[in-house]
Amino acid sequence: MMDFRSQHRALRRLVICMVPVASALWSLPHIATAAGADASIPSSTGRTAAPRDTAAATDETIMVDVRQALAGIGGLDASRIDVRSVDGVVRLQGAIRDESQRAAALKAAKDVRGVSAVSDELRVARSAR
Repeated sequence: MMDFRSQHRALRRLVICMVPVASALWSLPHIATAAGADASIPSSTGRTAAPRDTAAATDETIMVDVRQALAGIGGLDASRIDVRSVDGVVRLQGAIRDESQRAAALKAAKDVRGVSAVSDELRVARSAR
């Protein structure tokens, strides 16, 4: 059995060892943000990083508005693109004719009110011509 002094020393060593660990854990989110979270550059999956007004639009409204925006793009067969939205994050999945259609579809979706991010799961298909 440990006496009071031994317990006190053991506790003190433990606290001294835990302070650097706690400090490192606390600073991780700050390091990750400073290390390259540039909101102006889209990620490799085509997601946007800048939050927008998502409280004003429901996912159902967002999906309808994105479908309408896609239908307004000349030469794009919007019926070949599946649109889903969860908490303002829109997923575009389907076939497009070329990269210019991809860019137009992503821009149209990003410009819809309430969209906070767009996941690009579009594929260029020769049969979509």
